[in-house]
Amino acid sequence: MAYTKTHPFIITNQPQSRPMVNPFHDFNNEWTVGLCDCCNDVSQCCYAYFCWCCFLGSLAEDINESKTSCCCISNILAVYRMKVRATLKIRGDSFSDACVVCWCPFCAGLQMRNELRNRGLA
Repeated sequence: MAYTKTHPFIITNQPQSRPMVNPFHDFNNEWTVGLCDCCNDVSQCCYAYFCWCCFLGSLAEDINESKTSCCCISNILAVYRMKVRATLKIRGDSFSDACVVCWCPFCAGLQMRNELRNRGLA
């Protein structure tokens, strides 16, 4: 019978458990533009006021959506707002997005446009 000499394994580092990060709670940013700051850029304000459909189409292009989606889907502005907020990791929820869009769509649209411009995305 032959003996084989085995060397004991020495563990120098204990396995570390990583804390579970919930991606749904990782929204730490705030809007850089307030909802009531919609007329800070007068040219955009006039563009949205006098040609709302064209404004929505250009906003859709800025967030990589189809221009025709604003004509086909009711309350599309809330969907755009949710997409902008989720992409930019801005705090909020779908209920507040729907309320803002329902009560002040003009301000909500301009807030999104100004936010995208502030971040160099439009």
